[in-house]
Amino acid sequence: MDAVKIFLDKKVIVTKDAIEYISNQPDPESYAKQVLERNEGKTFLTIDDVKVSDKTSLLKQEVTVNRPTDFKPVAKDIEPDVKILDEYDITGKSRSTGNVDDFLDYFRDRFRKLSSILRSRGPSIRDIERLKSGRYTDIVRVIGMVYEKRFSRAGHILITIEDESDRLNVLVPKNDENLMGMAASILPDEVIAVDGRLSKGLFIAKNIIQPDIPEKRMKTSNEDIALAMLSDTHIGSNLFLEKMFRKFIDWINGRGARPELAGKVKYLTIAGDLVDGVGIYPGQENELSILDIYDQYEVFEKFIMEIPDYIEIFIIPGNHDAVRVADPQPALPKELLPDLYNMKNVHLLGSPGYVSLHGVLVLLYHGQSIHSYVPYIHGFDYTNPERLGIEALKRRHLHVVYGEKPPIAPEREDFLVISKVPDIMHFGDVHKNGYANYKGTTIVNSGTWQDITPYQIKQGHHPTPGNLPVITLYDRKLNVLKFKKGEEIAGITKG
Repeated sequence: MDAVKIFLDKKVIVTKDAIEYISNQPDPESYAKQVLERNEGKTFLTIDDVKVSDKTSLLKQEVTVNRPTDFKPVAKDIEPDVKILDEYDITGKSRSTGNVDDFLDYFRDRFRKLSSILRSRGPSIRDIERLKSGRYTDIVRVIGMVYEKRFSRAGHILITIEDESDRLNVLVPKNDENLMGMAASILPDEVIAVDGRLSKGLFIAKNIIQPDIPEKRMKTSNEDIALAMLSDTHIGSNLFLEKMFRKFIDWINGRGARPELAGKVKYLTIAGDLVDGVGIYPGQENELSILDIYDQYEVFEKFIMEIPDYIEIFIIPGNHDAVRVADPQPALPKELLPDLYNMKNVHLLGSPGYVSLHGVLVLLYHGQSIHSYVPYIHGFDYTNPERLGIEALKRRHLHVVYGEKPPIAPEREDFLVISKVPDIMHFGDVHKNGYANYKGTTIVNSGTWQDITPYQIKQGHHPTPGNLPVITLYDRKLNVLKFKKGEEIAGITKG
């Protein structure tokens, strides 16, 4: 096979069981190239070199940080200006037991928070019960949570909404193309306002309004500092790109191209899936280089401890991390990351989590709700993951659809409502970088540091590993540094 030829061309001897292991990979040729990169300099490879490589040796390594003497980071001399908004974090506040009252409280809280936003924006609102009992001939506005959406035999869209008083059937006329386009993207369980007129038991829609965020100017800091963003390192996976990640560690310590930008980094946010986890999916043990969950987090800690201590670091969990999978997720516990909990510059938050950095509000969310958007919105896929941020901001909610994967925990308060409008929204999960500006909010999916997985190959995903977004907060420009072998580290810059 081609994989064998790759080793022969490099004059590397590989044992029979190691070749068999490589041949069972989804893309043996690509995997063989990764093995050579991980074992550069070796001329004889065993199954341990191929399957486990040298990552487990990280557990025995001492943390040593060597920075060039001429590296003078400006961020080191700037005092941090950090405010963590604990009131929007689920950590330590989960009260859900899964009973009926929890579900009722959850949806009531979601409805009240989002309807409050909508009520502040327009004409007086009629509750559904009052609308049905009255004789309104003029156009009126109602607010409701979407219970059901379907097409009628005649081609109209019928949306059933409900408030705390009653249900209402809304008809969106097929001859109104703009309104039909808007209605087609409406999700189950989102809260909307509808302008229309009641006729023969149907509410004929004239307009649909989402909570959305207001247009605003881009908030900037007064200091010449930067925010770097990571996610989905998946340490413990045999596809973790260790050499590429070490290039990032070198860069942030001033050993690499563009040291002037590295020296401006005052803040680092990490948006979940720190490790690959254990028992996340069937057969995962065959794709792990570190089999113990505590060892995986110990290696993650060692990497974080190599980052300069003048950089404030904010970490949230993802669906591969050792907390509950359901949104909202609490912060990772101290027993998993004992060393990081003792570091003054490291902050463990839940997902979602809010933090103000020199007055610039950052919303951190792992991003697993993207999987619930794909089935419902035409044209929504994983090609442009930044769309998750736009759609979530329009709905003022991070995870709208209830009852499908990924799950939502029925807390008595809905921590997934976007109560505060962020200046920057940072998420990950789908392993593909994506960027957008929406009404003054910068949206960033920070990609991954893991090579493409067999699951992603089956799903047709196209990861972009090793791309590091860095936003200079004084002008909100986005720099993307590329650490992939053969690509220019200077990357690209976006306004």
